[in-house]
Amino acid sequence: MKVQPWVAQALFWPTFAWNWTLGRVLRIRNWWDVIEDVVLLGARPLRRDIPILATEWNVTGVVNMCEEYCGPIDLYDRWKIEQLWLPTTDFNHPTLASVQRGVEFIQKHVESGGRVYVHCKAGRARSATVVLCWLVKYRGMSPDEAQQRLLQMRPHVNSSLPERPVVQEFCAELTAQSRGAI
Repeated sequence: MKVQPWVAQALFWPTFAWNWTLGRVLRIRNWWDVIEDVVLLGARPLRRDIPILATEWNVTGVVNMCEEYCGPIDLYDRWKIEQLWLPTTDFNHPTLASVQRGVEFIQKHVESGGRVYVHCKAGRARSATVVLCWLVKYRGMSPDEAQQRLLQMRPHVNSSLPERPVVQEFCAELTAQSRGAI
């Protein structure tokens, strides 16, 4: 079921407050987690997080999956962080084109020696979908292995990412490419 943008907008502040409470107040969840040495998966970064991500984590790229938030562009510019904004309505799956662009953006920064922070509002679904597909393509994992890696490193990610049609489509294209069909 596709969630309409107005519904996602109405739910933004209550769900952001919930994430804030779990992550910043109660510290039950990490705001971000290292999935691979070069990829961090997390919630929407706060302005105060940007200098930390740049200096302590060597983040050179950000994949922002939030339709509802274009990111702190002024801070990204100041800290020389490149952002790829792939606006996707909350509670919905990203498009195949967005996933592909996100995966290649991550790899570009990895190959340049940087790290990438991939986020949506909570770092559980939209952003996790992109990271799962990157793990499949560039770390040679099956979708189920990638899901297990995500759950191991960030236990509150959506536990059924491999079942998403966009993930299945992404993997089918990879398989077809490896067979020379595309």
